Amino acid sequence: MKIGIIGAMDIEVEELISSMDDIKKENISRIDFYEGRLQDKNVVVAKCGVGKVHAAVCTQTMILKYAPDAIINTGVAGSLNSELNIADIVISDGVVQHDFDVSPFGKPVGLISGIDLIKIPCSEELINKLVRAAEILEDTNIAVGTVASGDQFICSKEKKDYIVNNFNALCTEMEGASIGHVCYINDVNFCIVRAMSDKADGTANMDFDSFVKIAVEKSILLINNFLKQI
Repeated sequence: MKIGIIGAMDIEVEELISSMDDIKKENISRIDFYEGRLQDKNVVVAKCGVGKVHAAVCTQTMILKYAPDAIINTGVAGSLNSELNIADIVISDGVVQHDFDVSPFGKPVGLISGIDLIKIPCSEELINKLVRAAEILEDTNIAVGTVASGDQFICSKEKKDYIVNNFNALCTEMEGASIGHVCYINDVNFCIVRAMSDKADGTANMDFDSFVKIAVEKSILLINNFLKQI
């Protein structure tokens, strides 16, 4: 079994890459792919870059070139739920694109043309395995629910409320739903693991730099424990 792991930023994947054995590196479409062994499992790890297009290019390339059995997107996100604080974890049961809007044509907000879904479901098997792997994390709330993605860094109450009211999402980021979209049309299992780095409420300029490292450490511990258990 081969697991693909995608993060948007260096900090989200660099520790995983540095822990890998038998690494083969290849650059495709300006993205570095690292194939090797992690926790004695076959993996391919990549930093896609920020945003949905970068994430989609990375995911499609990873699927065509490396044929992973499943893809995990790991990293940080902004909390949309008052009970989810800095470094708490969200494991997706589905993903939505909060900035996809063809409602002027009479369609529901968020409905993705071509696949006719608002929420793209994740693999239940992956969800269950990641939830079990998260048990290693102490003093951490673990929530399973919707992850919302869009090409916007959310930092206003108005936009936060819009995403919650329309999609009932637990957190927001900029890549997960496009990764899920590509996996869905390629019949590849996927799941999103996000640690909260800010509250998506206008305080991100104070919170993000201070807490992102703590949040990333939690998600990396979870991923490593997941690999150990599969």
